[in-house]
Amino acid sequence: MTDIRHTKKNGREVLTVSGALTVKHAKALKAAFLEAVRNAPSVEVEVENIDDVDVTFVQLVCSAHRMAADLDKQMTITGLEQERFSEMLGRFGFFRHIGCHESTRKSCLWLHGQDTP
Repeated sequence: MTDIRHTKKNGREVLTVSGALTVKHAKALKAAFLEAVRNAPSVEVEVENIDDVDVTFVQLVCSAHRMAADLDKQMTITGLEQERFSEMLGRFGFFRHIGCHESTRKSCLWLHGQDTP
């Protein structure tokens, strides 16, 4: 099961996701990301209490981040330190040393060793 919550904090849209972040829940996760990015100038994705995660979730996060950048909005993510999430990001080569070339800001949520604002 996936749990998705929308809240506001300091003028930011906070999207908290937990549980199974997998292809089975991609439709609901995509809808949540679209709503968050469309409704606020700044979005924080909080990942917590992961039961399962796959590359689909990371691809959805990347897509939402590119959309936010194209709309001149900010998006950050927290929870990368969770063992299951961190291992998956490393295993599939998502940690980067330079920003994403797809982003209008040349930024990337997966910059290794850089704290998110």
